[in-house]
Amino acid sequence: MVDKIDWSKYMTFTSDQLEVIRNDLGASKVFAMGLMPVRGPIGFRKLDYEFAEKKLDVVKIMNKLEECHFNTFGLVIKDTDGACTWDTRIGWNPIKRDLLGEFCDAGKDRNIRIMVSFTSMNDAYQGYLHPERVSVHGKNGEKFGRKHYKGEISTHDAGEMRIDLPEGTSLEEYQKKIPFLTNRKDEKIGKKRNARGSGFIPTESFMCPNSTHVDYLVELIKEIVKNYPIKAFTADYIRYDGSFTDLCACERCVKKFKIEYGENARIIKSNDWIDFKTNTIASYAQKVQNAVKSIDKSCITGWYSQVGPKKLFTLKRHGQDWGKLSSILDISIPMEYPYLMGTRDDGWYWGKVGDLFYWYFKRNMKKRIHEYKNPVLAVTNSVECNAQEMLKQIRTFDFGLGIGVFKYYGTSESQWIALKNYAENEIGLENLKAN
Repeated sequence: MVDKIDWSKYMTFTSDQLEVIRNDLGASKVFAMGLMPVRGPIGFRKLDYEFAEKKLDVVKIMNKLEECHFNTFGLVIKDTDGACTWDTRIGWNPIKRDLLGEFCDAGKDRNIRIMVSFTSMNDAYQGYLHPERVSVHGKNGEKFGRKHYKGEISTHDAGEMRIDLPEGTSLEEYQKKIPFLTNRKDEKIGKKRNARGSGFIPTESFMCPNSTHVDYLVELIKEIVKNYPIKAFTADYIRYDGSFTDLCACERCVKKFKIEYGENARIIKSNDWIDFKTNTIASYAQKVQNAVKSIDKSCITGWYSQVGPKKLFTLKRHGQDWGKLSSILDISIPMEYPYLMGTRDDGWYWGKVGDLFYWYFKRNMKKRIHEYKNPVLAVTNSVECNAQEMLKQIRTFDFGLGIGVFKYYGTSESQWIALKNYAENEIGLENLKAN
């Protein structure tokens, strides 16, 4: 059993703030399970549109969640590929199915709230469709064995997603449906996090947060909140591409930066540039907040927080200022995935890697959780770790509001049993029911 941490002594948000969110969600504790429909039935390193279109069983999923006492369901309605899995008149829906509507209907008679996750700046399809909106490199460099150049857009091979061709379909035929799919292929699965996918490699594009891509996102948000009875709207990839330090240096961003900070202000290597990036992401957060609340004031808003070193990682690379973002949106969702880095199931060495990152994630939150100005609902992983590692994360990273688990497909039978027991014996079913 992991020792419980008294996180309250590190926090700056109050018990009153927690109570507001608990009342809005209708339970003392959140116990959430997430699902990424276009990632297919195993793990999350695939894009599988045929599965999402024809085989994903909504009722079976909701029955399983109810059996294991989950009171919140987190559906990724827009993933990093850009697919919009609802009845949209604005976005790209390659599966031709209103999954959000189906899950909302299935949840009506259950004690399960619907929370949606919405990928923002990472959008492969929009990057293909609108290369003029993609972030631009500010200097030459090399990453993952591929060179990039100053002034070039930051469309690169995806770090983790891979695609298998449907049976009887040629690459050329499938590229008509998935235009950001390359002819490059990973033949085998490795143990490192960025080598665990096999299949054809799609590209990914982090869009410029000062481009009209933001206007497109805001219209999608309004469409969702207006048409679906969701309990919470959460923004993922509300950041820059953390694989690079030189983004975005397009003409739009540089011009705006010079106007705000002066002609002599330095791009990329200056505190002014970091401040500009964090303000840009915070500005998008405010637009998310305004869009949601203009339609449904009771809908909870949230954002997914990268964890790690403050200045070198979350500020410089991602443009995420925890204080700014948590002062705008209703809840913060740190992504506490230490055992994605390594699991004991892959051997002693990888177990030690996971343990090391678990220790660091815990230490990092003790140092930084005071930066959050709103209640915190951490999400952690069940895929690519074992039941013991999963429970260790769940117990440690409950900051008072509850916990989210990621994700439905890829969770093993032993983990389902452990999750049910955790709900019954550690959370308490009385804390999961509607107030």
